[in-house]
Amino acid sequence: MGRFYSGDISGKFWFGVQESDDISELVSYIPTESYIWKSCGCYVDEDDPEDKYCKGCYDSIESHILEVEEEENYEDGLLYTQDQNLIYELDKETHYQELIDSMDKLKTSIPSDVISKFNNITQDDNILDAFTGVFNDICVNTTAPNEMVLLARYILGYQIEYCLRITGSCNICCEY
Repeated sequence: MGRFYSGDISGKFWFGVQESDDISELVSYIPTESYIWKSCGCYVDEDDPEDKYCKGCYDSIESHILEVEEEENYEDGLLYTQDQNLIYELDKETHYQELIDSMDKLKTSIPSDVISKFNNITQDDNILDAFTGVFNDICVNTTAPNEMVLLARYILGYQIEYCLRITGSCNICCEY
């Protein structure tokens, strides 16, 4: 069990060490929260204020209400619910330099032998997915919670930096 992040980059937040909104410690950005339609679980398109029900799954608002009443809580009168995800939509022009500055500051608090291991990482798309093992050789021999927090944040920032540098944007969905 754990909390994951996915999208243009993917990985798992460090259990007991890293918060789901850790990206906000790297760049000035207030994430948006996502919503899903009750019963079907489709994402609510917040850009379409005319959406009163999931038009992809139901023919009418009445049919959506009927199913929600049978399966879930409709006492609140809402056909949607919060999805327990934070959404970050970062772009190179706005966030890149601030990210670099944050990472430079983090480097001063992480042991230099650990930081030097990042220089050995092949600069390819494996960086985007922490599950490829690209960060397996990077470890810190400490039980100091602050050092683990900073290293976990640095790895997340490393992924975002690569994504912004290569593609110009980085969209991340973070479970909380």
